[in-house]
Amino acid sequence: MLSFLPAPVIGVISSILLGLNTLFWCLLLYIPAILKLIIPHTGFRVLCTKVIIWIAEAWVACNTGWMKLTQGTKWTVHGDEKLKRESWYLVLSNHQSWVDIFAMQRVFNHRAPFLKFFLKQQLIWVPVIGLAWWGLDFPFMKRYTREYLI
Repeated sequence: MLSFLPAPVIGVISSILLGLNTLFWCLLLYIPAILKLIIPHTGFRVLCTKVIIWIAEAWVACNTGWMKLTQGTKWTVHGDEKLKRESWYLVLSNHQSWVDIFAMQRVFNHRAPFLKFFLKQQLIWVPVIGLAWWGLDFPFMKRYTREYLI
């Protein structure tokens, strides 16, 4: 672990590792995502989805790796031994910060089905990861004004 380094240096290293990890795995994920988009065969799309999820789980595992390297977080998790990859779970978070996502992914990766998050429709345009979210079948939600709904 890099705890001997000053906090700003650890922050820069963490940011670089996060960026490189995201860029690498997203670019790899684009291949089956684009194939899934252009080839309409159901069986092929199911295969692409399985490949995409495998890539995403590797992405999350690498996120866990750089976090172990740069952070001194002590994890205490109870009940994770009861999780099953073949089951379905509704996972709720109070979403106090962006760290919630990394924490949930770290706890549930390879123990439960890959987590999917509800996202605002506009987030599909986020550089690099917007297409990854689409490929992972994250549900994109539209927000309507009260006037529009009436």
